[in-house]
Amino acid sequence: MKQQLAFILILLLLSCHFLNAQKITQKQTFVKSTNQIEMATTIDYEINSALDSTLISKETCTILKKILLLPDNKQDRETLNLINTIEEKDLQTNELLLFKAVLELKLDDLADASNSFSKYIPLAKNDSIKSSIYYSLGMIDTKRDLQISASHNFEKSLELDSKNLSTIIILVQINLNKKEFDKAIFYCEKALKINPNLNNVWNNLGFLYQQKENYLEAKKIFSKIIKDEPDSPLPYSNRSYSNLKLGFTKQAMEDVNKSIKLFPENSYAYRNRALIYLSFKETKKACMDIETAFKLGYRERYGSELDIIQSQNCQN
Repeated sequence: MKQQLAFILILLLLSCHFLNAQKITQKQTFVKSTNQIEMATTIDYEINSALDSTLISKETCTILKKILLLPDNKQDRETLNLINTIEEKDLQTNELLLFKAVLELKLDDLADASNSFSKYIPLAKNDSIKSSIYYSLGMIDTKRDLQISASHNFEKSLELDSKNLSTIIILVQINLNKKEFDKAIFYCEKALKINPNLNNVWNNLGFLYQQKENYLEAKKIFSKIIKDEPDSPLPYSNRSYSNLKLGFTKQAMEDVNKSIKLFPENSYAYRNRALIYLSFKETKKACMDIETAFKLGYRERYGSELDIIQSQNCQN
């Protein structure tokens, strides 16, 4: 099945240039068979169609046949090795340059992937596709720890397609990490105008308002998420912190206990409950929750903030 899906992907890339909609439908039905003879016949049909349309050379036809018949365990790397032997003009003509870039990214050949995606930009048919390419370049730069270049590529992606949600959401995270909370809020609100049902973005927005100490607005947002997703543990934990800061300690405890009941491995909820216990002067219970948070990986995920609270309140 995995091999067939890869075959279909390549065939579809080729077909977009030389097959009409009816032929595509016929081909998609045809390649469902697992019979090797029928598969080979399908390959010949597609390759010969490409050759008849003079879009690719005979040499490229031979290479494509080899790619389509690769076994599963050699598919990605061997496919890339074979694609690298195709002439540049054929790569560009048949969208194989983009397929090459995707394979390089999948195989963590990041410098090569960046080069291939960059070459593809002038070949892209519209701004929406270009936007996706710049998004991919931004993700590559993020992996390579080239943060300035990554931000530039994500912003270019959004410039080309103002409704590219993937780009908007990544810009939320970038600005959150940089503690540029107003920019992060701007991008959250932009995403929610496009799709108001993104509760993960609503949650980020509530968290950002907490960072700006606007706990009332944050509480409203978390309450909205809870109404939509009453069995989701995260908004209860986050609303508990807003309630604590607003002085509603009883509600804060109810929320955090609900969060822990729904997801007992949530280290952040134990952190919040420790803060609530400290507000009640119940230091022993607070310190027990801090230890539980550490055991569940709070330190590795969120940093040393809880260590400071522990050193100030708990005896070793």
